[in-house]
Amino acid sequence: MGGRAVRGAGREGAGRVRGAPGVRGWAAAAFAGGAGLIMMVAVGAVGGAGERATENDARVAASLYEVQEVSDADVARLLDGRVEILAVRGDPAAPEGRISPASESGPGAYAYEAGSLEPSAWISVTPDNRGRGWPWTPTILALLGLLLISAWALARRPSPPPARYPATVALLSAALLSLVAATARQWAHHELEDLSGAHLARGLRAAEIALAAGADPDRAARVTGLPWATTTALDTPEQLWTMPREVGAAIAATPGLRSAPAYTIAAGGATYHGGSTRLAPRAVTADAARPDTAVAPPPPPPTPDTLHLVFLGYEETASPTIPLAASALGSALLVSLVLFLLPLSTRPRALRRTLAAWGFLAPATALLLLFTFGPLLFSLWISLHEWHLVDPAHPFTGLANYRGLLADGSWWSAIRNTVVFTLHVPFAMALALALALLTRGSRRAVRWVRLALFLPGITSVVAIAVVWKWLLNDGYGLVNRALEGVGLDSVPWLTSPDTALASLMAISVWMVVGYQMVVFQAGLAAIPRDWYDAARVDGAGPLQRFRHITLPGLRHTLFFVLVTSVIGSFQVFGLVYVMTEGGPLGATDVAVYHIYREAWEFLRFGNAAAMSWILFAVVFAATWLHFRFLEGRRAHA
Repeated sequence: MGGRAVRGAGREGAGRVRGAPGVRGWAAAAFAGGAGLIMMVAVGAVGGAGERATENDARVAASLYEVQEVSDADVARLLDGRVEILAVRGDPAAPEGRISPASESGPGAYAYEAGSLEPSAWISVTPDNRGRGWPWTPTILALLGLLLISAWALARRPSPPPARYPATVALLSAALLSLVAATARQWAHHELEDLSGAHLARGLRAAEIALAAGADPDRAARVTGLPWATTTALDTPEQLWTMPREVGAAIAATPGLRSAPAYTIAAGGATYHGGSTRLAPRAVTADAARPDTAVAPPPPPPTPDTLHLVFLGYEETASPTIPLAASALGSALLVSLVLFLLPLSTRPRALRRTLAAWGFLAPATALLLLFTFGPLLFSLWISLHEWHLVDPAHPFTGLANYRGLLADGSWWSAIRNTVVFTLHVPFAMALALALALLTRGSRRAVRWVRLALFLPGITSVVAIAVVWKWLLNDGYGLVNRALEGVGLDSVPWLTSPDTALASLMAISVWMVVGYQMVVFQAGLAAIPRDWYDAARVDGAGPLQRFRHITLPGLRHTLFFVLVTSVIGSFQVFGLVYVMTEGGPLGATDVAVYHIYREAWEFLRFGNAAAMSWILFAVVFAATWLHFRFLEGRRAHA
């Protein structure tokens, strides 16, 4: 027996040792997968920007082709022979040698003849992959990290797994993955800068070709599809039609850029690539060349003007910073979770149970990460930027959005309206508790009353708002008709700043009182009936029983209803959106509706995100105070 026990223990110990390298191998595989994901994100961002650059080149080539004085050779010279001009199928006016079926496979753009609604040619462009490199530095770092993790896994093969979580290895993996993401981001930034410079250079070349063919400066600038301005217009901001005014002001304030062939300039928190080309001077007019003016000295030749083109670089519009950060964070968490299983590798049953539990939790966790924590962190990122929906540039502003809200009177007015709206919560709770006490019976009539009171809590907020808006209408509302029927004056329920918010509060009480009544009835059912019987025997009256038995027994229920109701009142939106739209005169402009307007009407998402986080801080502070108050009552009790 003793020998078999020893041999069994030896086999168990060997099994434990053999099980450990498997989990270590999983850690190495997770690190390799995370590093590969980071590389894919960086290479994918550069590849996507390259595809967009090719599409932009095709549009520029098509616009240049539409200039009548420009030849096919000029279009081919623009893109260094990477272009093929294909006549549209069925075009009888196509010249000989250009008749071929139009093919839309691959990047390209249609070109149109002047005055025609049908395309005349398809400009097919081959992607320019010359000079496109591979991120060797992050690749070497990833391989080095994989080598270290693999060496750690193989070196500990003869030894049993550690009894504690290998925090050092987890921190090393997270640091290496962060370093891989940082170097991949630098490589992508450099590649995107090269793409931006090449696209700007082709725009300048297209403008020069159009100018050489006799096109006027405006037509040549429109060929490029880039924001533009002349040097003369830079000194007059009112004449900047396509170039952002802050960019034009920055160029005008730097004399060395007025004639620079290529440059980069920072304006509005973003980096723009710019360049210029010289315009031909205007010819001397006929009046200036008449013989009768020969006595006067000839006028000096006009100073040639300069055409400036600017381009918001791909490193601004296609930056992979956020995806790379998310990939590095997710990969580090995955490696950490795998290493968490290492101490369990000596217990196969516990390991199987843990993996099964994680498998069941994985779908819910993925949904939370994708639709809750991910958007939450992204909104925090947006709040630190000047984020406009129609502007591809999102410059970093730090805490400027938060500082601006400190002086925004309309925002604090919305916060004040929200706090006033929240004052209906105690009244609704008192009414709900009274109804819960009155409808505790099981008679059929009582059940029907409970059902009628609970229905508003499960009805659509929009439907309730539409019905009440009709009932409270000044002209044909049934409520005012009833008041007039009994000889009273009609009340402007929703059109007066004095009554609009109070009307919404009353409707909100009617909506939530049934739900709160049901919650209170559940709390009342949990209080033992023996306590009430003992109190009656001791001579306690109804008020004493309510004060000393009902309220203490409902302490947790009251706290739950109070906290959830306050949070819900701070998030009120549907009633305001449907019934008053924040009016009249901003009397019902609550916080969430104000955030909605800031984002989706004024398209200032940076300010809206900052408002959301301020509202979160206010709600969190209110909830924390409730918890502290409850803890104080418990300690006092």
